[in-house]
Amino acid sequence: MISQQGEIDLITDIFPQLENVKKLPFDQGDRTLINGNAFQPADVIVRHHERLLLGEMEWGVHPIFETDKAAYHKRRLSMVNARRDKLLDTNSYWNSKGLIRNPALIPVNKIYEHRHIETWDTPVPYAISTNHQPEDEYFYIPGVYQVYDTKQPDGQTRKHTSFAIITTEANTTMQNIHNHGENKHRMPLYVPLEMAKQWISPKRTLGDFKEIINYQLPSEDLNYYTVHPLTGKKQRADGKSKDSPWTWPGLPTLGNDTPIDISNLFDPCLQKAS
Repeated sequence: MISQQGEIDLITDIFPQLENVKKLPFDQGDRTLINGNAFQPADVIVRHHERLLLGEMEWGVHPIFETDKAAYHKRRLSMVNARRDKLLDTNSYWNSKGLIRNPALIPVNKIYEHRHIETWDTPVPYAISTNHQPEDEYFYIPGVYQVYDTKQPDGQTRKHTSFAIITTEANTTMQNIHNHGENKHRMPLYVPLEMAKQWISPKRTLGDFKEIINYQLPSEDLNYYTVHPLTGKKQRADGKSKDSPWTWPGLPTLGNDTPIDISNLFDPCLQKAS
């Protein structure tokens, strides 16, 4: 999950040659939370030949080789992200179908990841960003994009676009946050701004490609804090936005997933009465 809250000027200041080809206004609606597992659309910067374009694409590459509907959905969930090692595998879909030659940048304010705590039913969500830029500005995650055509019943051709975020092995901080599930101990490919610019550059070489996807951001270059549960209809009691800091009582420090006993914080008389 990612957040894309901000004005287009924050992006065009960094990429002055950018062409906005979006069909909708850039800042439509609340984009505090965009969920890849729901294949929601997100703003994406892509290179098309010599042009740099800002458009909107669905998050999650389409596995057009799958014909079974159930298998199609399951496979697409696995293609929301593109694993770094798979990009280098010449037999992988990403490589063999040329998606590695379709570079994208996903501008985000924050990414969200969940931490598992022993005995707790609810995972703890964290808002995470790099500290290379002011808090309200974007950082850019490398990705790849897909374009393909389908024939409609009326004979017309419809063009589809989608993207995937590149992930890599997690640094120590992200290992401690993303500590559970099938894809635990992974993180988005966080890169410095100059490396992001090189990713999208028409002059990018194979050497540049390998250097970028093998980069790992140091833990000290990340900012993070806990937030209120992100999904569901329950609103925060304080009325603040979903991405505002939220304190979880008993939450242990990173690296220790045993909850802190907070029973001694209550009035002894109340404990005795219960």
